[in-house]
Amino acid sequence: MTTKKEKPALLFVHGFRGNHFGLEEVITKFKDLGYPVYAPDIPPAFNTQSEKLPTLKNFTAEGYATWIADYILDNNLDRPILIGHSMGSIIAAATAEKYPNLINEKIFFLSPISEHTPKFISAIIPLIAFIPNKLISFIVTKYLIGTMGKPHFKQILDTTMLCAKKFTSISDEIKAAKFSVKHAISDFNFTKTCFFIAGREDRLNHPMKTKKVAEKFNGKATFIQKSGHLINYEVPDELFALINQDL
Repeated sequence: MTTKKEKPALLFVHGFRGNHFGLEEVITKFKDLGYPVYAPDIPPAFNTQSEKLPTLKNFTAEGYATWIADYILDNNLDRPILIGHSMGSIIAAATAEKYPNLINEKIFFLSPISEHTPKFISAIIPLIAFIPNKLISFIVTKYLIGTMGKPHFKQILDTTMLCAKKFTSISDEIKAAKFSVKHAISDFNFTKTCFFIAGREDRLNHPMKTKKVAEKFNGKATFIQKSGHLINYEVPDELFALINQDL
């Protein structure tokens, strides 16, 4: 039987316009099982946990990977399992390529940005500077939610707004947005045991794209029916179970 001390540390990497609140339902379940869980607020997210965090020098793949590496070293984590959601999946992949020895052999990609996102997203990024934050949250949530989440739209929107309530700056938010569309998991090279978990209705990456990229990394791809990109909000119990079964 696995004891609490034997359980590996889990390092959750949240997505764009997110922070640790967005993964809280899943995180709590792993804490209840005795896992050491870490979920820092990564720029452009504002540090809501008053946690000592590294400085993000550049909103680039190397910059984010180094931020994660510094966080691991600063907290004396012993090769944690990275669990990256959305843009966090890109950051996790970048870290796996640049600092493979600092992380576990297992890596999880939730709502992965397997291939590059639709081109129209790049064109609207500059509008972030002019559109009210709450309106951005409403539009983004409406676009990303799947069939399963629609009856709970208000609740999900409240959490989305909570996550996006405060950023380090609008400039940082735009830099992160540009990073999120410039890169994808498929851009990186690494050898890990990969688990891809996505909604069947994900509008940022079609399931066929994720399946193809999972095959490239000899990974396992699982798709949740009637769920969109926000599987962490729509089906947190199922998402937890899918991660837990492969830990």
